[in-house]
Amino acid sequence: MLNDQEIERAAAQLADYKKSDALSKLLDQYSVLIDDYKRLKSDYEEERETREKYKQMAKDQERNPFVLVLVDGDGYVFNDTFLSQRAEGGGPAAQALNDEVKTSLRRKGLEHCQVMVRIYANVFGLSKALSKTGVVGADSRSLAPFIAGFNRSYGLSEFVDAGQLKENADFKLRAMLRLYADNSQCKHIYFAACHDVGYISELTPFMGNSSKFTLINTPGVRFHNEFTKLGMGIEEFRAAFRHSPLDGFTAYRPLNNGVGTAGKPSVGPPQPASPSKVPASPTMHDVSKIPCLFHSIGKCRSGKSCKMLHDGPSNDTRTSLHYSDMPSPISPASTTNDTASVASQLVNLPRAYTIPDGQVSVNENNYRLDPYLPAITADVMSRLKARVDKRRVCNSFHLQGFCDAGDRCEYDHEPLDPEVLPALLSLARSQPCPRRGACRLDSCYHGHICQNLECKHRGGKLYCKLPYLSHLEPVTGVHYVPAVSKPSRKTNGGSASSTTSR
Repeated sequence: MLNDQEIERAAAQLADYKKSDALSKLLDQYSVLIDDYKRLKSDYEEERETREKYKQMAKDQERNPFVLVLVDGDGYVFNDTFLSQRAEGGGPAAQALNDEVKTSLRRKGLEHCQVMVRIYANVFGLSKALSKTGVVGADSRSLAPFIAGFNRSYGLSEFVDAGQLKENADFKLRAMLRLYADNSQCKHIYFAACHDVGYISELTPFMGNSSKFTLINTPGVRFHNEFTKLGMGIEEFRAAFRHSPLDGFTAYRPLNNGVGTAGKPSVGPPQPASPSKVPASPTMHDVSKIPCLFHSIGKCRSGKSCKMLHDGPSNDTRTSLHYSDMPSPISPASTTNDTASVASQLVNLPRAYTIPDGQVSVNENNYRLDPYLPAITADVMSRLKARVDKRRVCNSFHLQGFCDAGDRCEYDHEPLDPEVLPALLSLARSQPCPRRGACRLDSCYHGHICQNLECKHRGGKLYCKLPYLSHLEPVTGVHYVPAVSKPSRKTNGGSASSTTSR
């Protein structure tokens, strides 16, 4: 057995061992604590650097704030006063636009922002349209000097030629809108393209954001009502842009010479017309037939053997038809996308057989109206395409009854299935008449108003070559005015007079 001294020594050794073990654990914990501290310090340094960078970025963004002005130059055209001065007018035009934007910015408390202007347009097409009004010269790019003067005026103002396809300007505007819509340096966006409903889809994600977006209206364009539903600010700029549509005079007031060329007889204002006799109702057998276009103008060669409908007012009873005797037309909703509504308006167009000889139909604005053309079925259109694929047909010969080239014409003059004629007429009307609504030519088969329900200008997906204003013309107040006939011509079937009118 151990004595007392040995027991005390053993107890002291045990106490020393316990102290040593506790110290080891303490050192381990301290080491872990130091590692945690190093990691937290590293995270803190990274966070501080990030915060400093963010502060610097915020300072940089506040250092150069700007507002963006996006303009579709094909629809929003500058005032003639600026355009007629060519290069000297570019600077004042930019100044006028800049002043209007600055005035708006002061009301918004953003007067410290720079103004960046981007205008995209088809310079070739716009130059051609303006040359017809006499504002600029007849050169293919007569707007170039004006654009050069505009671009020299302000460092952030730029007028860009987007090319000859309309989709090019649309593409540029949409890309710029997407780029700057969420840019914090861009404090506000002025959007001047509200004549085209195609931009609605791009602006819809920002609906109600009036603090960032302002839609620009101007007297020279038709502001589409769909844009008012976006809940954005709307302002009118009157100093920079023109107050009437580009083809405003010819669109609403016929030219004195009727067809826009010298040497033709003039057409005066429409005279009050007397009611005509109501045509006899067609039989059930005739209802299933398609009206004969040539019979309506007195040029059907098939006579009684024609498969098309010949029943209609005779020449002696087709006097001027006053619009009060026609079915009451529906007031046009000029900016609606409702296909049914548009169709209900177009159905009030006059029929070809109701138009008196030697006259053409116009609306209350004296704008030329095309006769109503029923929708073309896919089967009929495919039959026409099959014929055209073999050899292109001559529009003049098949639709007017004569061809200036006669036997020398490179296009097909062979007889065409009468049921396919409406399809050919529909394709011909897809090409706009150069005289627009002022046309009084009786044999004109080009388009004056759009009857396409799927037209892009009405919110559809199909491209339309007809001017935007031709989609807004009402079909109310329909009456008839004297037509202008072309001189007699020779057809490839021999000598024939083309004095018959529509």
